[in-house]
Amino acid sequence: MEQNKPVGHTILVAEDDVANFQYIHDTFKSSGLTILHALNGKEAIELCENHPEIRLVMMDVMMPVMSGFRASQEIRKIRPDVPIIILTAYVSQESIRDAVLSGCNDYFAKPIGPEELRTVLKKWLVA
Repeated sequence: MEQNKPVGHTILVAEDDVANFQYIHDTFKSSGLTILHALNGKEAIELCENHPEIRLVMMDVMMPVMSGFRASQEIRKIRPDVPIIILTAYVSQESIRDAVLSGCNDYFAKPIGPEELRTVLKKWLVA
């Protein structure tokens, strides 16, 4: 096994744009991860409740049914240990503040390149 690869970990990608999810999935497909997909914030909460093996959540902000910020607040209540990383195209001081107030651990602006995505994994999953 190659060192610094998060083999065997499960991550949740909460992203309503299927093309964005596919991009993240394709970037990580050779990393040995199990990748779960939520199309909205409510599904993200349900997946975190039902899959204790989730080690990282990558959360879009603008989603139907429930925003990523609200979903992050709810996930934080049931999974205080899991890192939640916001991925958003809407970068502002207010959105960064909202991410912090929602209990998120990190914040990345879209578009995010493959190396930045790998950096997220190394920072939050690989000791």
